[in-house]
Amino acid sequence: MNNWFEVDKEGLKALQAGKPKTFIISELVQNMLDQNVKICSINVSYTALLKIVKVVAEDDDPEGFNDLRHAYTMFLDTYKRKDPTKRGRFVIGEKQVISVCESAIIETTKGTVIFNPDGTRTETPEKRSFGSKVTIEFEGTEKDVDELLAHTRKLIVPHNITFIVNGEIIKSKPVCKSFEAILDTEILKNDVMVMTARKTKVDLYESKEPWIYEMGIPVMKTDCPWSIDVQQKIPLAVDRETIKPAYIQDLYAEVVNNTYNELTPEQTSEVWVRTGMKDQDCKKEAIKVILTKRFGEKFCVGNTFDKASMDEALSRGYNVIFGSEMSADEWERVRELGMVESSTALFGNTNLEAAQRVEPSQEQKRVGEYAKRIAKRILKIDIKVHFVSNPKAPMLACYGNRTLTFNVGRLNNGWFSNPLDSKVLSLIYHELGHEAGWHVEYDYHELLTRLGAEMTVLALKEPEFFKEFTT
Repeated sequence: MNNWFEVDKEGLKALQAGKPKTFIISELVQNMLDQNVKICSINVSYTALLKIVKVVAEDDDPEGFNDLRHAYTMFLDTYKRKDPTKRGRFVIGEKQVISVCESAIIETTKGTVIFNPDGTRTETPEKRSFGSKVTIEFEGTEKDVDELLAHTRKLIVPHNITFIVNGEIIKSKPVCKSFEAILDTEILKNDVMVMTARKTKVDLYESKEPWIYEMGIPVMKTDCPWSIDVQQKIPLAVDRETIKPAYIQDLYAEVVNNTYNELTPEQTSEVWVRTGMKDQDCKKEAIKVILTKRFGEKFCVGNTFDKASMDEALSRGYNVIFGSEMSADEWERVRELGMVESSTALFGNTNLEAAQRVEPSQEQKRVGEYAKRIAKRILKIDIKVHFVSNPKAPMLACYGNRTLTFNVGRLNNGWFSNPLDSKVLSLIYHELGHEAGWHVEYDYHELLTRLGAEMTVLALKEPEFFKEFTT
């Protein structure tokens, strides 16, 4: 037959040279799993004298190969392209496997094809009564055998199929979690392979070496704590090893949506979580829990142009976070959902300093005079005292530019009735401490202890300092 194209075996073999030989197991097993099988087996052996690795794959599918030409014809039409729950679509995997072999035999219900060592192909009428058997031999080492056998342990074979490796039945892996998700897949429609979103099942498995799987066949390693097995075609390149970043993001988002309550605080900073979190399909409640686990119950974005607000946030037990702690895409998603406020929005001094001044009562004036006297005696400075009313502002008072501002909108119910009350002294000390710095600075805390110590000594040695404020 004079076809347009021919395939050079050596050229195809060269393209497989960089692949681990484990792709042989993946291709052979996926073909068996796509058939109507109840039992499938892999046998791997080594002939040290000839340095030949032999792999035999056998199944019990009643029909065997639908078309024997699939054994040697690339890109032949296949029903698998129309079915997203079948792994095959390119009809190239067997050819890639055979290209690296010294010889191969495919026996099925439609006949037998022998790939001879001299590069020729022989077809014989011998047929199996059921099932298919593929025997391949390639030049290798004992290490190749070990890697092939180890790879069979990575496969996730459906529970209703008995999987046998070198005579041993391999137990099915237990699923730790299953959920449904809408993910892209590839389906043949009107003779064209098209991308379509489709609901599918996703299974998670505990694993020391997690992978993303396509219906039990490992495709790509992942840093997710679970292996992820998608129960439909994953959009893949011909090499079946490359997943588009957009698909990975969608997949991680679905895993996050279904596991966020189980993640540890450390895991919430892992790349896969952050990748999934920025996806539009990542749920708001999932993102909220992740941010809380990562940053704590209370957090805000630090406004570096408003250090006073950041300082106030820290003093209130907030975790002040900065731009470098999340990617631009993460910030965009978080802000889009309105899940984080800036330190200025929460604690900006403008909320208090810009408030309307009020005329102080006699009790309020006494407290103000007491604060001035403490500042003069202990800090050797003159301060101003203002009174404003802003019930919505979070601060009871603030200090800056040697001005102490009391928020009477929050300080009520007799708060100013006794200047020597502990709560009044505590607030005055707290604010005067800012003469030395912010809450997080060492000098601020040093000044607080100094205020406390010197006022105690003053009370013992000069009680008359307080006399006029006790009546």
